[in-house]
Order: sequence, then C-alpha cells, then structure tokens
Amino acid sequence: MKTSSFYLYSGEGRVSIARTAPRRVAAGFRVYKALAPGKWLFDPAYKNYAVYRERYFSEILGPLDVRKVWDDLHALADGHEPVLLCHEHLLKPGDWCHRRMVAEWFGDKLGVAVPEMELAQHRALQAQASLL
Repeated sequence: MKTSSFYLYSGEGRVSIARTAPRRVAAGFRVYKALAPGKWLFDPAYKNYAVYRERYFSEILGPLDVRKVWDDLHALADGHEPVLLCHEHLLKPGDWCHRRMVAEWFGDKLGVAVPEMELAQHRALQAQASLL
C-alpha cells in the first residue's frame, strides 16, 4: 500500500479517502468514506496540524478496526496495490494531510510501512502507461 495525490497518480489500485473527488481527475478510482475527514475539515481551526491530528485520530480512526480497514482497502484495489488518495500534493516541507495519518496508523497498529509514492515513481508509471 502507498499514498498519493489525485493529481499525481492515475494508475491502478486508486482508492479515494477524501471527502470529495476533484472534478478534473480521471474516473476509475474506488472510494472508502470511512477514512474521510469530518465536515469540520473546513473549519479554520483545523488548519492547525496538531488540532486536526487530534480530532482525526480520535473521531475517524479511533472507532475503526484497523485490520478490517486494511483488508477492505485491499479488496477495493481489486488485486492491485492500494494507493490511498486525497487532494494535497505534499511537495513542500511542512505540508501534511490525513492520508499520511492513515499511513502512520497502519504502521503503529499493524507494523506495516505505507510510504508516500515518490514523484519519480509517478513519472515512471506515467511513462510506462503511455507506452501501452
């Protein structure tokens, strides 16, 4: 499993964990709403990482069964590696988003690494797809 942005990854195994999908992104991804942030996401107070993180871990991740979520995401990916998507690019130091919190949660609870897909990987996959 990996994480990425809607805008950077368009390959197989895409699973949205965002509240909404962007309008200009190719269809074909699955949706897992249980990991989407609450409506409070749009409140300015939650632009603060620590405040957002506390609420996301307690209200969104806290009630979930981590093993079930892991299994559900793999089933949604339909035989491909799941790539969890949301809107943020995470290109600058200090950028953050909830997909990396989900990755941390899997690491803490299941002992698995869920890396962010590197920009170089994105480019190589896009080049490979253009050859097909």
